[in-house]
Amino acid sequence: MTQNREISCQKISFSTEEKIQYEELKRNIFQYHVRTEELPDGYSFVLKDGINLLHYLADWIPLEHKCCPFLKFILTMYEDEYIRLNLTGPQEVKNFLLHELNL
Repeated sequence: MTQNREISCQKISFSTEEKIQYEELKRNIFQYHVRTEELPDGYSFVLKDGINLLHYLADWIPLEHKCCPFLKFILTMYEDEYIRLNLTGPQEVKNFLLHELNL
């Protein structure tokens, strides 16, 4: 059974410090962005593994989940020095992600 969830960012739930941390982490993560691959229900972001990338992701994912609880997160690590971050969700999530992540 699928549940319809509203697709809207709830950054108003962030404290001032969380807003600053969220933006800084997002910049730090996406500096490693190599390419984006479309999925049926979202996008897969291929990131070149770098210093502290996993730490950035570990700190960013809970914040992203706090403001966007409709997102599903999957991290996959490969032997070839790449990390794949899949962000998926309800049907409207693709347009939302393109806008939210400025892609």
